[in-house]
Amino acid sequence: MPARQESSRISFWPLWVAIGFPLLLIVLNSSPVAPNFVFVMIGLPVLLLTWAALGLWALIFTILRLRQRAWRCALTSVVLPLVVIGASIHLLAFIHFCNDAGDLLHFLVERPSYLKAIQATPPNGEPRLLIFNLGGMSWSSRGFVYDERDELLRDPSLQSASWKDQAQNSELACGYGAQSFPGHFAFTQHWYLASFAC
Repeated sequence: MPARQESSRISFWPLWVAIGFPLLLIVLNSSPVAPNFVFVMIGLPVLLLTWAALGLWALIFTILRLRQRAWRCALTSVVLPLVVIGASIHLLAFIHFCNDAGDLLHFLVERPSYLKAIQATPPNGEPRLLIFNLGGMSWSSRGFVYDERDELLRDPSLQSASWKDQAQNSELACGYGAQSFPGHFAFTQHWYLASFAC
């Protein structure tokens, strides 16, 4: 009986790794370690290679279980290699998904402090435009933009002169990419996920 329980426990590890690794990346991307140069250039590749190695081990485990006709164990084991292959084929999309999900998690946790910063900034007769930069490399960083005018995603020819004046005094002047928060929620109104070229 203990051997049977041991076999059952071991057969489920690929399933937990398949689910847990993306969740780990999301949590890491929501933490202060995310923009760290060492994490981005060394830590993230090491984590991805470790995940790939575990996927290869799970594939070997699956083949062994298929030869033993242990169908249920093989079925739970094959999930990890399939997820790793899918993520490898769409690696940039997978990394962007984890980054965006991590940013969203960070935003939800830190939103009260961001709202305090907005309330502490007098509008001076103009709609407010605030940047909350999470940091990054010297050539690129990520963060949140609070834009009461909602002109951030407009074509530059459609952005007002006063909005452009405000943007000139921020990271937006370096060039940026932005997207709305996923979904249409009242608590994300006027908020945008952004990447800055500085």
